[in-house]
Amino acid sequence: MSWFSSTIRVTLIGLLAMLLLPACMLVSGDRLSADVRPDSGNVTRTFLGAEGTEEYAIPVGDGAAMLRTIVILELQQGEMRLDMLNAGGSVAFTVQSRPGDQVSRTGAVRLDETGTLRYRIVTRGARDGRYQILYQRVQQ
Repeated sequence: MSWFSSTIRVTLIGLLAMLLLPACMLVSGDRLSADVRPDSGNVTRTFLGAEGTEEYAIPVGDGAAMLRTIVILELQQGEMRLDMLNAGGSVAFTVQSRPGDQVSRTGAVRLDETGTLRYRIVTRGARDGRYQILYQRVQQ
């Protein structure tokens, strides 16, 4: 086997591993505060530094439902994006940070049949950050 073909093989294996491995976020100084109830609640997370992507699940309970949510992001430097996910994984809405500013957005999110609220965080060089998710069940 030539050097060229072995280099291509190693590169392809590395690329496949990156695509198949679950996303991962490295976080330092992580602090979580949560008040989770079926009808309403909030989750607040602060960190000193964060890099990467991670999906989170909040077990709200009481089965499938629609929630009205408010997401608030604050970040001193770097980038942070929070995607609220509907049941099935589609993006309900996205909030993108602006360093030094507080950014918020309101939207509706559908819980899955187990009553789980899901969201994804994507960070790049994020420093001194905070996000808060407030939710309330919509009466149908």
